[in-house]
Amino acid sequence: MSPHDVVIIGARCAGATAAAELARSGHDVVVLDKASFPSDTLSTHVLFGGGIEELKHMGAYEKVLAHDPSYMRDLEIHFDGKVSVHESWGASGGTDYVMCIPRPIQDAILVETAREHGADVREGWEFLDVLWRGGRVCGVRAKDADGEIRELHAKLVIGADGRKSTVAARVGAWRPYRSSKNGRGLVFRYLDDPLVDTRLNQTLSQWRDGDSFCMVFPSAPKPRTIALVMGPASDVARARKDPDGVWDEFLRRHPGFAERIAGAENLSKLRSTADVPAFFRPASGPGWALAGDAGHFKDPVIGNGQRDAMWMGRSLGARAAAAIGDPAQLDAALRRWEQERDEECLSVYHFANSETRIQPQSPVLVELARRAEGRHGPDLGDIFQRVRSQQEVLPLSRMASGFAGALAHDVRRERRALPATLRGGLADLWTDLQVRAEARAKRFRSTRRVWGSEHPGVEWPEPPRRPALHLAAAVEQASEAAPPELRVVATAPAVTA
Repeated sequence: MSPHDVVIIGARCAGATAAAELARSGHDVVVLDKASFPSDTLSTHVLFGGGIEELKHMGAYEKVLAHDPSYMRDLEIHFDGKVSVHESWGASGGTDYVMCIPRPIQDAILVETAREHGADVREGWEFLDVLWRGGRVCGVRAKDADGEIRELHAKLVIGADGRKSTVAARVGAWRPYRSSKNGRGLVFRYLDDPLVDTRLNQTLSQWRDGDSFCMVFPSAPKPRTIALVMGPASDVARARKDPDGVWDEFLRRHPGFAERIAGAENLSKLRSTADVPAFFRPASGPGWALAGDAGHFKDPVIGNGQRDAMWMGRSLGARAAAAIGDPAQLDAALRRWEQERDEECLSVYHFANSETRIQPQSPVLVELARRAEGRHGPDLGDIFQRVRSQQEVLPLSRMASGFAGALAHDVRRERRALPATLRGGLADLWTDLQVRAEARAKRFRSTRRVWGSEHPGVEWPEPPRRPALHLAAAVEQASEAAPPELRVVATAPAVTA
């Protein structure tokens, strides 16, 4: 049988958007996912304007609206109960609002839309391994929904199978070339918004109290809402042991958050994780690519993961679509796309790394927020919305002015805080200078650590093991001249599909 043009492993944000882009370009695309949709996955699923634009580009947006989502048209951030910022969102493309669609709803819509564009999405299929020929990936081996082992040959294999990507492991890209340990854990629950008929149901609210963040994301269908706490990672183990007690503790520690959700009904169980290290993996090679969280993940504290996954899927599909017939051109296109991915994501990677530090609020940021009180136009929210980068919103002149203002504030009112403000402000400025220098340098797969942004100590697990396989097909696989470290040791009889 002739090979497919593309096989994609994973049918969620990155996989479905890549499939849609490639299929509507006329390519034969097969998508495999072990899940059956609708299917949930751990996510706080906030979708900023850039992500909503991706839904519109794909043709999935109107289907989302059928589920009665809340529109978050404003942002409010409260700093230690002393300073508050209220902003309208800047427009990302044509979208100046934020949504929060539960993953069972959203991902089923993505799968449906990919199929409408012509992709063959096969649910209940388990990816096992890649196939090699002449040093190139040339397909996959998978277990179908009936438990039968099958081989699918393809000109390109895309891994869109998440942070613990088995595709990354099989192509030799399991260990990231750069990473950063997160400091925060996530503890959240769903509830019915007691203020569903007020302005606050159209507002993304955040409280920064001490070293912890709390957030409220009105979701879908109304009045469902997410209430989220991002404190020290150690909170997660405590919340799993004593969920009610720790949640009550959160409410005591964060009175503004407690007031916002007071009287809420229909509370779900708590969900949580502290396993969210940020990383970059190599994302392209001969006949393969990694999209979405499989290739890059940033701390979820800034809520940009879904947007970036869909952007990666669409942009990868567009890059690959014109080059699939020529292996050399395809590999070059994939490498160019990986460079574009890094340039697109590095600034927010560093922004998220700064937000995941467990420490009191930056005096410089608090001073800048103090100066912004009373204004309502887009400003800090542009960073989340991806309208402007952190460096564009906070140029060096503004950072320096905020630093000077924070020092002056301490001299007038909190002299004991002056040494900490001085140390913290200088550290923030130095980190920002390094981030700017890295952006200008545009190094490919740079392993140079940015001091103050990337935090050491990530303990990377061993890659998922290959399944036990028959020796007979191992000889055939080895003869295809895959790199020695990537050859299959044994394999099972397979049916070509």
